[in-house]
Amino acid sequence: MSDLFNIKLSAQNKNYECSTNDSVLESGLRHGLSMHYECNNGTCGACKAKLVSGVINKIKHHDFVLSQNELNNAEFLMCCHSVASDIEIELDLIDGVKSIAIQNIDTKVKNIHFVNEGMALLTLRTPRSKTLQFMAGQDVELSFAGSTSRYPLASCPCHGMTLEFHIRNNRLDDFAQAIFDKSLKIKSKVSLRGPKGIFVLKEDSAHPLLFIAWDSGFASIRSLVEHAFSLQMPNPIYFYWAHPAAESAPYLDSHAKSWQTMIDQYAYHPIACEFDRSSHNDCHKVAKQIFDALDLNIAKQSDLYIAAPAEVLIYLSELLLENGVNEAQLIASPI
Repeated sequence: MSDLFNIKLSAQNKNYECSTNDSVLESGLRHGLSMHYECNNGTCGACKAKLVSGVINKIKHHDFVLSQNELNNAEFLMCCHSVASDIEIELDLIDGVKSIAIQNIDTKVKNIHFVNEGMALLTLRTPRSKTLQFMAGQDVELSFAGSTSRYPLASCPCHGMTLEFHIRNNRLDDFAQAIFDKSLKIKSKVSLRGPKGIFVLKEDSAHPLLFIAWDSGFASIRSLVEHAFSLQMPNPIYFYWAHPAAESAPYLDSHAKSWQTMIDQYAYHPIACEFDRSSHNDCHKVAKQIFDALDLNIAKQSDLYIAAPAEVLIYLSELLLENGVNEAQLIASPI
């Protein structure tokens, strides 16, 4: 039977709960905290913290050797220790995207799930000794058999060893074609480089959060929403998902609906738009369809996160700004 104790981060004035069955690191990551770590198994030493008060319990061996000065300073590895009482610790959190180094990681394909003939959910697994540090909403480059493409992460940063991507069957994308022609298989090696991008959450904002996704733009939106949930942000969340009118619903409609059970103030609105997946859409018309579906009063009060093709972003942003939305509230990611 496990007990729950409180962990206080003294420098950041943040608190979270940790079970005696969990490591200090794992629990912090699940609560959305941007902690420094690489291996999660006591090898690298990146997750060092200082114990200010309270009692911790070593739950697994670590190969990384702390110096005598570090031991005298009450430093410990968060990945190898749990709580035995309420504790207070000192550590540095990741301070924005600029503080995360570009990483090169050799991953393996863990799973490929074909949602339909045009969409695949690709899951990659990193080595235990080299997990990916990233912020929700960022993207990476994936390379296989000489083909490289850039995709947003659909995962929450709390799962740095298991990474999910939503990949369309695009004939102009050689990496995507390797998935759909089945040359990319379970256990295939995929090189990863990243993270990149600044489409990240304003974690300290008190505004409602309004998310807009065009089709597979849902990947980065999913990462952001589930990160907000991990942080237990009290902000109301509104999600609008544009999909082709020819399709009855977005490709992970049930997943978007499931957030209703996790988030107290959450509203989901699929938008059936007149577009296909070619590059010849009337982007002004599609932007107007999305704009007309929004509650403008809510939009004016919210931070707006939009993942859509560049032309749609331009037209939609113009409509929002012309109708009273503050430019500082718009956070956009072209797909």
